[in-house]
Amino acid sequence: MRKIPQLTDLRALIERRVSKQVLLGMSLLLPATAFMARVPEVEPAAVSEEVAQEERARADIVAEAWRARMEEAQSRQMVVSLAEEFDVPVTLAEDIHEAAQKEEIDPKIAFGLVRAESSFRKNAVSPVGAVGLTQVMPATARWLVPGTTRSDLMNPSTNLQVGFKYLRKLLDRYDGDEKLALTAYNRGPGTVSKLLKKGRDPDNGYAAKVLTGSSEKHVRLMNAKFGKKKGRS
Repeated sequence: MRKIPQLTDLRALIERRVSKQVLLGMSLLLPATAFMARVPEVEPAAVSEEVAQEERARADIVAEAWRARMEEAQSRQMVVSLAEEFDVPVTLAEDIHEAAQKEEIDPKIAFGLVRAESSFRKNAVSPVGAVGLTQVMPATARWLVPGTTRSDLMNPSTNLQVGFKYLRKLLDRYDGDEKLALTAYNRGPGTVSKLLKKGRDPDNGYAAKVLTGSSEKHVRLMNAKFGKKKGRS
C-alpha cells in the first residue's frame, strides 16, 4: 500500500513547489522590467512635435524648390529683356549675364561695357592689341588667369570671364565706385591713381558711355587721340 504523507511533510512539499514557481516568475519578470525601463514612454505631445517637424521640413523643401524656379524664371526674363534692349542674340545675352553674375557685376553695366568695348563683336581687336568682347589685353589676361593665351580670348566665354574678373578687381580697388572702376578699365588703374593723387579728375567720359550708351566727352577725346573714324562711338 502507498503511504500517506504526514500533514507537515505535505505542507513542506507545497511550499517548495510554490517557491520554485515564484522564482521562475521573477526570473522572467526582471528582464522584462529592465527592458521596459530602457524604452521611454512616447507622450502624445512628443509624437505631435515630431510630426510637426517633419511637416515643416517638407514645407521648407517645397518652398526652396519654388524659390529656385521663380529665380530661374526671373533670370530668364531678364536675359530676354537685355537681349532685346541691346539688340543681341539671346545666347550671347545668356553668356554675358552668367559671367556677370559669377563676378557679382550689375548685368546692365556688364552689357554696357561689352557694347562700349567691342559693339558685341567677339573677334574685335583694338589698335593697341586688346582682344574680344571685353577688349582685354593678353598681358592682363595672363595676370588674372595664368596660362590664358591670346587665342583663348577669342572664345566669348573665356573673354567675358576674364574681362569681368578684371572689372571686379577694379570695383574692389575703388571701393565699389562704378565710375572710377570703369574709367580705370579704359585708362588703366595706374593712370587713374596718379591723376587722383594730383587732385585731378580722371573722368574721360568712358563711364558715361558704358552706363548710358553714349558720351560726347569720350567721343571728343577719342577723336583727338585716334582720329575721327576710330573715335566714333
